[in-house]
Amino acid sequence: MEPQVELRQLRYFVAVAEELHFGHAAERLHMSQSPLSRAIRELERTIGVVLFVRTTRRVELTPAGSQLLEAARRALAEIDGALADVRSTTLGGPTLLRLGYGPFSGAAATRIVEVLRDRRPELNPRLQQEVTPDSLRRVGSHELAAAVVMESPSAARRHVVRVDTLKDEPLLAALPHTHRYASEAAIPISEFVSEPVVLPREPAGVFFNAWLRSMMRAQGFELEVTISSASAPWDRRLPPVAHGDAVAVMVADWAGDPGSGLVAVPFDPPINFPTDLVSMWPPTEEVASLLRIALQLRDSEGWLTERPARTDLPTD
Repeated sequence: MEPQVELRQLRYFVAVAEELHFGHAAERLHMSQSPLSRAIRELERTIGVVLFVRTTRRVELTPAGSQLLEAARRALAEIDGALADVRSTTLGGPTLLRLGYGPFSGAAATRIVEVLRDRRPELNPRLQQEVTPDSLRRVGSHELAAAVVMESPSAARRHVVRVDTLKDEPLLAALPHTHRYASEAAIPISEFVSEPVVLPREPAGVFFNAWLRSMMRAQGFELEVTISSASAPWDRRLPPVAHGDAVAVMVADWAGDPGSGLVAVPFDPPINFPTDLVSMWPPTEEVASLLRIALQLRDSEGWLTERPARTDLPTD
């Protein structure tokens, strides 16, 4: 008989995995820490797998935990979306519009949704975090209205979607506060790559890892020593960096709160992370509204600093 995992257990697991702290996760779930810890232990016993490594200093996901996190996020998003669809259809509620985004594109996606809600209050936009390959697939199958993804050449034809250049996101180096470049105006790329560099675990991070390696190679350097992040929310949980064991990259939008023990320093020369907006093809009227707002924000707020505005259609 297959092990029976409760939806409640998956929600608890995702909260702990994203916070990497049982106390913070308990606060987020509005519950005490002891029953949360018991629920996670019960989940581990049910599936027969250790999901977290717990020490007195930190909580980290095991490889099995990282794998489950990706699947749990997708499953919960599907369930929540299905419930919202049923409520919307049955009760005559607002249209549900899902916008996907990646770890480095949360600020742009949030800004689009904010303006969309202001201008089209009858719509019901929802943000959903995913990695680029999943977002492309789900926009192509019309499960998502649109998504902010890594620059993806040939995506329009391959996935039958519309692709618009959206934002050139400045990247910064995440350094421990004790690093010799922590108080400098910038860190040379040659110095950055001489340290162990934290990369997201693959296969989820394979697109980003390949892109970062190619960017460093274009500057004449190789990422020789890397460390695979312990969990999927690697962009905000970088314990090896905070403890002085490695360096990593982050987006400029996080610079105001890079994390305990971390500082954010620009690269020399600068590096930008290119993101595109992929949208459903052919578009519905609601998707067309989202698209118009996104492109207006792109142009009025100067999101493109390196690439020209460009649209690719599957018919091109």
